[in-house]
Amino acid sequence: MSRLFFLLLASAIFVSACESSSAGPGGTPDAAVAPTPFERDLAPKIAGCLGCHAGQSPEAGLDLSEIQALVGVESSQLGMPLIQPGNHLQSYLWHKVAGTQSIAGGLGRRMPLDHQWSEDDIELLARWIDLGAPD
Repeated sequence: MSRLFFLLLASAIFVSACESSSAGPGGTPDAAVAPTPFERDLAPKIAGCLGCHAGQSPEAGLDLSEIQALVGVESSQLGMPLIQPGNHLQSYLWHKVAGTQSIAGGLGRRMPLDHQWSEDDIELLARWIDLGAPD
């Protein structure tokens, strides 16, 4: 099932990247633009982290409110990028969520502290990063 899920996710990302320019009568679009897989699946998970990682003084200086702003930015805990497009194993954010931060040379505990992500959600984050962290 996990393989099918990721094939469907990759297909959805591909389809969303190929936006249709067709319009109905009067120049209005035929259908509303569907949310991207990131908006639909990952954004709500990340939103659950904003209680600690947003605002004027985010925990560990990590503000997750603009996730795309973290692409290529080095972690404050080690020299690894928070999000390395195309490689989740070189992305410290993924390691913190997966609980493998110490293997990567990082510090602290697995995140989020109050509710760990499911294996499917962690795999979804990995797939999103591996696909280049698209908007």
